[in-house]
Amino acid sequence: MQQITRNKVRRREVLAGLIIILVAFSFITSLLLDFNFVSPYATLQEDLSYLSDHIQNQSISSWSWLATGLLTFIAVPFYVVIFSNKLKVLHYVNGLLLLGVSAGFVVMGLVGLELHQTMVQSFGEGFEHVDELMKLDLLERFREEQFYRHIGSSFMGLFAIGLSLSKFRLERFPLFSMILLILSGPALIFFNWHDPDHLVRTMAMAGIIIGVVVFSVRLINSGVSS
Repeated sequence: MQQITRNKVRRREVLAGLIIILVAFSFITSLLLDFNFVSPYATLQEDLSYLSDHIQNQSISSWSWLATGLLTFIAVPFYVVIFSNKLKVLHYVNGLLLLGVSAGFVVMGLVGLELHQTMVQSFGEGFEHVDELMKLDLLERFREEQFYRHIGSSFMGLFAIGLSLSKFRLERFPLFSMILLILSGPALIFFNWHDPDHLVRTMAMAGIIIGVVVFSVRLINSGVSS
């Protein structure tokens, strides 16, 4: 009976590790396809003119973040189940934080798709025919999209902190992952709200993704070799 139970646990660990890696690579894809048409070095007219020439890129970015949010949602029950017997409360807290990540990026993607529809309608006759009120409305929708991006990535930073604390309950948790997560999580949260365009924010997100991937590989190895 114990062997059967252990085999189930091993399969869950391998499956959970693979799904978490899939989510991590989905984040990487979304970051690579991410589209930002607002620049601190350009005027509103120049920003919107650039947007009108890259409408398709904005749509692809929105779909990518929406897919990432949905994949994150799918990963939540797998994460909670594999640690149900090892972590008393922390895995539930981290599960809720992952739901926050998922919700933030799903809403971001949906707002981005609404922005895309508005752009298609507004730029149908050419950028020069768009009135000032519509231009301000487009900018406001973009700001709303960015707000949910900050919400989702802030939950991502909180999850990184919570996951790093698992090291104190899980002997096989990689020390390398813990260090990356405990440093990158707070950095991501801080720069989300104070300087979203700062290089450190990008480095913090990369650190979290690397930390999660290393943790997932260790999880898979544990399930295969145990």
